[in-house]
Amino acid sequence: MIKATMSTPDGRQILLIGLSHANLDRLKADGLNGYIRIKDIGLPFDVIITCGKTEQDIVNEFKQFIGPETKVHDSRHSR
Repeated sequence: MIKATMSTPDGRQILLIGLSHANLDRLKADGLNGYIRIKDIGLPFDVIITCGKTEQDIVNEFKQFIGPETKVHDSRHSR
């Protein structure tokens, strides 16, 4: 796995997370019982990468963290 923070020439910030095929295989095999946490690159928050069979499964797994200030983008509704 590769983790980096970068900037474009025009100053836009980029978070790069590059997963190997082994990382992807582990995510798919573990599903919502496993995840990758990115916390060691100086961001003011942790990043969690996970996967589930459906988007709703993912929302259900993390619903205890979703509150009125949570910003959620569901790609199913932006096509």
